Amino acid sequence: MLTVDLLRLLREQTLPVRGSIDPNAGLWDGSELAFAEPVDVVGAASVTADGAVVVRGSWKCAVAHDCDRCLKRLRLPIGRPMNLVYMPPGGWESEVPDDDPDVRHLDARAHKLDLIDAIREEVLLEAPRYVLPAEGDDGRCVRCGVPVDRFRNVPSEPEADADPRWAALTALQSDQTN
Repeated sequence: MLTVDLLRLLREQTLPVRGSIDPNAGLWDGSELAFAEPVDVVGAASVTADGAVVVRGSWKCAVAHDCDRCLKRLRLPIGRPMNLVYMPPGGWESEVPDDDPDVRHLDARAHKLDLIDAIREEVLLEAPRYVLPAEGDDGRCVRCGVPVDRFRNVPSEPEADADPRWAALTALQSDQTN
C-alpha cells in the first residue's frame, strides 16, 4: 500500500515513499488501460510549517497498446514526476476553490494518508489513449517495424462494384484530373 503514517511524519518531518500498484488492481477498472507491469512509485513525503503534506517523487510503468497502424500489441513505457499537496483544514487552501485539482484536503482525524487515488489520477491523465508511432528514417514504424507506406497506399482504380451513389463524385474527380 502507498500510505504515509502522518504521526511518524510529524515526528521525523520527512519519510520515504516507495511502492507499486498491481496492474490488475481494482482501481484501474473502467480506465480502459492495459498495464504491462506494475506502477512503481518512488518519492518522499514531508510536512510543511503550516501542517501541509507534500509528496514529491515520480512514477513509472508500461502500458500495453495496439499500434494504430498495424494493430500489433506494443509495450509503451511511461512515467512522470509528481508533486502532491495535501492541506489541513483551515490552511491557506480555504482561499482556493474546492474544485482545484492541485490541492487535496487532509482529514484532521486521519492517522494515515492514502496516496493511491492521487497516483491513479496522475497515471490516468498521463497515459496515452491512442498510439500512432512516428515514422523512422527507413520508412518503418518506429514501434512495430511495419513499413508505413503499407498504410498510406490508396487503390488507384475504383472498385468495379462501387456503389452507384458515388458516380457523381467519381465524375467530378475525373473532371479535375483532365
